[in-house]
Amino acid sequence: PSQVRRLSTATWRNPSPSEFTVSETTGFLPRHDPLPMLPSYFESLEELLHEMPISKGDGTYGLLHSGRFGERIERELPHYDVGFIFDSRILSALYRDYTFLASAYLLEPCDIQFRLARNYGLARRMLPANIAEPLETIAARLNARPYLEHSMSFTFYNYRRKDSSQPLTPDNIEPIRRFSGCDAEHSYIVGHVAAAQRTGSMVSAALEILGSVRTGNRSAFDKALRQYTGAMAQVNDILSQTLKNTSEYASFRTFLNGCNQPMFSNGVLYENTGPLGVGQQPRHYLGVAQSSNPIASLGTHLFQLSNLSPRGTLPCASAKDGVDSLRPENYQSFLAHINAESRALGVQTFALGSPASSVEYMAALDQVLAYRYRQWANLRDSIPLQSSGKSAAFRDYFDVQTRHVRDVAELVSRTHANTDTELLTPEHRAHAEAMVHRAEMVRRSLNRIITDPETAPLAMSMIAY
Repeated sequence: PSQVRRLSTATWRNPSPSEFTVSETTGFLPRHDPLPMLPSYFESLEELLHEMPISKGDGTYGLLHSGRFGERIERELPHYDVGFIFDSRILSALYRDYTFLASAYLLEPCDIQFRLARNYGLARRMLPANIAEPLETIAARLNARPYLEHSMSFTFYNYRRKDSSQPLTPDNIEPIRRFSGCDAEHSYIVGHVAAAQRTGSMVSAALEILGSVRTGNRSAFDKALRQYTGAMAQVNDILSQTLKNTSEYASFRTFLNGCNQPMFSNGVLYENTGPLGVGQQPRHYLGVAQSSNPIASLGTHLFQLSNLSPRGTLPCASAKDGVDSLRPENYQSFLAHINAESRALGVQTFALGSPASSVEYMAALDQVLAYRYRQWANLRDSIPLQSSGKSAAFRDYFDVQTRHVRDVAELVSRTHANTDTELLTPEHRAHAEAMVHRAEMVRRSLNRIITDPETAPLAMSMIAY
């Protein structure tokens, strides 16, 4: 159903009947499993995508390995007419595949340069019409931007079940498209898809949290926080098992960069697009590497964590003009609703109104902190800080992320300090003390890294979430 839930006077509905709806059953995953192959009309496109990865998985190298992908695109990719396609599943598959083509074509020279000299050099400046024009049409029909996106392209619409009758467990998922074909890319996609299967419970809990604050029902509030924490713990557990070999992220991360990054000296031109030559104005899109998936944004908005950082510095600080504005239309609407309702109702203030609620709130923040810290650590590991591949813009972005995770840790500690622990049960008191101990470890470690970026970070195993 298009409506997720009616809570008192507040109603939220998916505004678009697309593949990417938000619901209490599928969460942030698409309504149907992605189409693994395109219709036969797109045979040449399918063949180029098959030949594209650096390593094809069968022991042979693909076109990106030798730097021949761009010339094959220019010589062999037909200029497909997509104007007659309106089926949402086919449009979503085409969006995934054309955005993969676009990133591979534009960033192929950067990948080669990075493998040779650990710096990016310059990307291609012009996206050819045989990619740009179909992609522009497809993106417009999906109300999306014509560039690689985290959910619609790289992760949540990029999986197939090995056994269609079985659930989305890591061993039953394989990616449809890849850039590098390395194990780390495989685990990144598989881990995020498997974790997203738990987001239905998070969506349900988030709406229940808002509804219970609105009606002042504290027992329902505490129960909903426990549900959210439990689902988030499952997400973190799945990611801890799947996101390994982060040092290999550099082998595919090049292709996740946005055309607002330094390797694009002045954006990208989309050939033959836009009325009256408007398309010839440079585009400057954020990339997957400069954004995050909606799980991070949901916690940020629900628990008002954007208040921890100056407006505009945290990527998802604004549902209107941050990375949330780049997500599927229904994601944008849902996250904006959560953000507005949480601010209006004062979720943080309500949580601090009872010692028991404060501990449940801390537990949710504890899992959000674990998630954010893992994101931060993976980002840090993806390219060594001393590498020439790290631009000044990246270092600034990394510093912002470091300070935000540190601030989330400080919020856990402040919440504990504002809680009358004498009124807690011994079990709750011990739980709260364990969480504040972890948060303090993170805070002290990140403060040292802010002072000296070469300082070794805490391992996830040391934090022991």
